[in-house]
Amino acid sequence: MEGKRQLEKRDFGKRLSLDSSLVEYMDSNKYIEHLLTQLEEQHRSLWREKLAVARLQREVVQRRSEGAMHEKLIHELEEERHLRLQSEKRLQEVTLESERNRIQMRGLQQQFSSDALWDWAFIGTMLVT
Repeated sequence: MEGKRQLEKRDFGKRLSLDSSLVEYMDSNKYIEHLLTQLEEQHRSLWREKLAVARLQREVVQRRSEGAMHEKLIHELEEERHLRLQSEKRLQEVTLESERNRIQMRGLQQQFSSDALWDWAFIGTMLVT
């Protein structure tokens, strides 16, 4: 019986050794699966980050484009403002010149009327005499 017990102990030891190897193997497989899962998650996370970076880069390009357009519009507005001020100044100059010419025209009309009266008066006196 003792021999049988020793055989059972040896078989149990072998089984225990096999069982622990199997457990280690199963644990290492689980660990590998866990590592693979983490790797896949990191890959997905990296992909999301790359997409986010690409989106942000597009936004930066768009903002720069909008900024350049904004600067161009400001430049055009300043140019328009300058042209408007020049036009207003020229309008004032033309208005003043027109007013001066109108005053000069009235003066000439008055002078002509007065000279014409004198001429008619002179002609009238010449006819009477």
